[in-house]
Amino acid sequence: MFNRFSIPAFLVFFLMSLVSAVPSGTAKPAEPVVRVLVIENQKDLRFTVGGRFKITPLPVSGRGAQTFRKAIGVSVAPSPLGLGIGGKDWVTRGVRLEPDEDNDLWLNASRFRGALDIWKDKNGFLYAINRVPLEEYLYGVLHHEVAPWWPMEALKAQAVAARTYARYQMSVSAAAEFDLKSTTSSQVYGGSTTERYRTKKAVDDTASEVLTYGGKIFPAYFHATCAGMTAGAAELWKIDLAPVAGGVVCDYCQISPHYYWHAKIPLSEIEEAFRANGRPLGQILGIEIVTQTPSHRAGSLRVTGTTQSALVAVKDFRVWMGGDRIRSAFFTVRTHSDAAEFSGKGWGHGVGLCQWGALGQALFGKNYKDILKFYYPGSEITSLRS
Repeated sequence: MFNRFSIPAFLVFFLMSLVSAVPSGTAKPAEPVVRVLVIENQKDLRFTVGGRFKITPLPVSGRGAQTFRKAIGVSVAPSPLGLGIGGKDWVTRGVRLEPDEDNDLWLNASRFRGALDIWKDKNGFLYAINRVPLEEYLYGVLHHEVAPWWPMEALKAQAVAARTYARYQMSVSAAAEFDLKSTTSSQVYGGSTTERYRTKKAVDDTASEVLTYGGKIFPAYFHATCAGMTAGAAELWKIDLAPVAGGVVCDYCQISPHYYWHAKIPLSEIEEAFRANGRPLGQILGIEIVTQTPSHRAGSLRVTGTTQSALVAVKDFRVWMGGDRIRSAFFTVRTHSDAAEFSGKGWGHGVGLCQWGALGQALFGKNYKDILKFYYPGSEITSLRS
């Protein structure tokens, strides 16, 4: 939500001074490493490393690694043999870029800690996965989820929720290529480019702390503004976890600028969205809410057209129309001759921690543990250090 960073100019593109094929000895982090998909579906990438780094063909076999002194704006592109890096063909589908400790690693306009795996997919497009220690990953998350000038207790609550969510995703994605995406489909991550002192301090002050229920980590969902009541996770997903099973009444997010919203969408756009998703309706005649969830949000819509009618889950409808337009499922709808008018409250899915509610509670003097127990009833704060 708070996405602000400057973009450096990359003007010179070349590799400098091949040194040796001996690994550079980058120290391995003691803490868990998270794998974050940071770029996908690209035909060309450029990276810069401010000092010694290693390029290793993937999958890692112990052979073929080469060490370089530095790189400035080096191009990576698909080639017939595998990957073209700085004008040289590498006969491999993927490589790992791993700088020596404290050397900056840039990919396109973003700086990253840890290492980067760059792969070519079956369609010839590139994608990149950042391998980074968990706590350092969180440095790059918090500034995107909450404002760094918010009270420290609100920042610390977000840090614990984000760490818990990440650890849960790591536990269920071991067989996958990555654990999380860097977008709102997981939690927003901008690398080290967007780290801020106060959000880093919130991560450090809660280091290794996660939420558990019955001794197990659960997906600690969060959202921007609940607008009076959070939602139960089962309202959106096939999941029934006690700390996020039901909603809680929240009077703390009334200060949110996202408490109320309004959207007027041309019917032609909604018709096109249904066509694009394999459900052509003809011209839309009416839209009505059919079911409501236990937290009084819209659960499903009936959309009536000139050729047929369709039932659609509101969570899917929000994806089709864009979450920035249909900001929540807390809405009413009126159909006009040329447009549908939505009047709603809140922003996000509504499950778990309400970020603006956490701010409100912090302003009322609540500490981060109080805030977390409020939004995740029955949970415990557990340290993973042992």
